Amino acid sequence: MDEPLPSLESEEDIVASLAKSKFGIPYLFPLQRMAMANVIDAADTEGPFRQLVLFPTGFGKSLCFQLPALLVPGISLVVYPLLALMNDQKRSLDEKEIPSSLIRGGMSKEAWDTEFASLENGRSRILITNPECLALPRLKDFLAKVGVFHIAVDEAHCVSEWGETFRPSYLDLGSCIQAIGPKVVSAFTATASPEVAEAVTKHIFGDAPYSLVTADMDKPNIRYSVLPTLAPLHSLAELVRSKPKPLIVFDQSRAGVRRLCEAIEERTGIKARFYHAGLSREEKKAIETWFMGSRDGVLAATCAYGLGVDKRDIRTVIHFSPPPSAEAYIQESGRGGRDGSLCEAILLFDTLREEGRVLARASSKDMDESRERRRLAFLAYASTLKCRRSKLHALMGVELDSPCSGCDVCDGSARLESEGLAELRSFIGANPGRFYEEDCLRLLGLGAFGTKIRQGRDEPPACAGEALLGDWERKDLRILLNAALVKGYIQRIEGGFREKRLRLA
Repeated sequence: MDEPLPSLESEEDIVASLAKSKFGIPYLFPLQRMAMANVIDAADTEGPFRQLVLFPTGFGKSLCFQLPALLVPGISLVVYPLLALMNDQKRSLDEKEIPSSLIRGGMSKEAWDTEFASLENGRSRILITNPECLALPRLKDFLAKVGVFHIAVDEAHCVSEWGETFRPSYLDLGSCIQAIGPKVVSAFTATASPEVAEAVTKHIFGDAPYSLVTADMDKPNIRYSVLPTLAPLHSLAELVRSKPKPLIVFDQSRAGVRRLCEAIEERTGIKARFYHAGLSREEKKAIETWFMGSRDGVLAATCAYGLGVDKRDIRTVIHFSPPPSAEAYIQESGRGGRDGSLCEAILLFDTLREEGRVLARASSKDMDESRERRRLAFLAYASTLKCRRSKLHALMGVELDSPCSGCDVCDGSARLESEGLAELRSFIGANPGRFYEEDCLRLLGLGAFGTKIRQGRDEPPACAGEALLGDWERKDLRILLNAALVKGYIQRIEGGFREKRLRLA
């Protein structure tokens, strides 16, 4: 079996740890974690990100923008409708010894300058204000200059209830937010009929897509599995050929999804398209229209897909690389099976690649430790041999309260090692020290003379294990062999005439 990656499985998640130590909250609801993860993960993904969060009264909305403010770069701006709420928020943060600033009407120039200095030098991470103050050019221009990471509009239903009457500044929130240019915008409310939700999103998000956080995390119709691989493009092509469609492949970057789209077409002959935040509005609309109407479409996408797009019949969701957190994986895999029918969520797990990333991040001066801890905690999901669904629930701080409705561990189909590795070991083990690397590639693939030349004639194989990986492309065999050498599963025999011949380690 592939060696497990370093993980923080035994350590408490940084989000849960901060909730306890800084806010005195021993337990986080999964939906709280979802809302917070959307903010925190946006630091490493494409933006801007927008979310409408519908929580019942007393559910702990404030924590969803207070806690992330301690983990993200830049200022977190919280917009409240009432001075009493602003003062209460400020008092609560002061009690927790979390520096914050408050700007309200009637303040002196000196008071404004003091708050600006505190925000500019990084002492304050949270700014509390109201729509009227936010609309003032002095504040709006300052925030656009210093940079705001997250804008949270609390009690967002006031946009609908008050904007058209005595609080017209609420109707200008969208233009203020656009001028400031934050990475994340969240609208929080406990009261949102379809009409109210439509007004909120129209005036805060405009025409931009958004994510809705309001449902239980468990999706019983999604079957979770992990496919270990040392040749990820080969594994992806096999999945795209064989798995039910419509099918979506998630990757972390714009360049990545472009390359995946090209690789899928080259290797399978199946037409695929890509989707990311850098596309024009017209390009996005064209791809959304095509995919929504397709019954066998294949789409390669970043996390930008799914915001405001609700294709209900996606049958397979593949992650070519792990997302930044358990919350991100739950949301992205949840793009599938929205019609209630069965969907497969498959994580391709290249242990060699992930080990390299762990080492690279560990040596990087720019690594954000808190986000890296969350990422490593999710990697434990990929290496576990316990129920996948239970593991996802545990990463969210809850227990699965019903039997697993589908995962590769529980149904006994989980792969214990990377695809092709058993065949490679078998071949090398049957022919220890006999062949050079190029001979191994040739014999594993097409055999001694090539299957096309043999044409099925009754000839004995040139060696044991010939053509065990005959359906693999030469470039993928080379990737597999090199990875097995790096991982130490096989080794070169050095010295004399046997130099660079192969044997099992």
